Amino acid sequence: MIGAFLAGRAWQTEGLPAPAPAEVPGLLWPNPPRLEPFALTDEQGKPFNEESLEGHWTLLFFGYTHCPDICPVTLAVLKAVREGLRDFPAFDARAQVFLVSVDGERDTPEVLKRYVQHFDPSFRAASGTTEALHLLTRQLAADFTRITTDDSGDYWFDHSPAILLVAPDKRVVGEFLPPHVPEDLIGEIRQIVTFIDEND
Repeated sequence: MIGAFLAGRAWQTEGLPAPAPAEVPGLLWPNPPRLEPFALTDEQGKPFNEESLEGHWTLLFFGYTHCPDICPVTLAVLKAVREGLRDFPAFDARAQVFLVSVDGERDTPEVLKRYVQHFDPSFRAASGTTEALHLLTRQLAADFTRITTDDSGDYWFDHSPAILLVAPDKRVVGEFLPPHVPEDLIGEIRQIVTFIDEND
């Protein structure tokens, strides 16, 4: 995955980033990666790139609309998380949730819009060609594999189950692995957002 949880390391040299609080699982610190250029298409048929994340707290995960289990469960969890953070203005005022589909062949903008808005009207989505998707997934160690087992033409994907938290300056500051429990995620996101806001 993107990196290790680095809390607890002793920082003795002036000028280094503040140590992360040890009780915050999922925080990527002290050197969270900043997203580099990529270019996809969102559920409105408009460009989705690294600039689309600027100024927002973004919860992002990879999946696809034909996913039988992980993706719908994750979207249901994220709906609960968004509701649970409505009273946290530091996050809520600039929050967005994005599903990035790894199935650009089937997941057109129209399909993606219908799918994510079934869970929450505010949810967003994007996809693109395999090559375009790799420009993003390789930055996040979130590569995916298309799997076919017979001659029917049907297929599915092996993909990362992680939920990522991207800060308004496009740094990936959080990574949450399953099992995803809404109450836990709500608490962890609150702590990470507070920590980043206080140390930037």
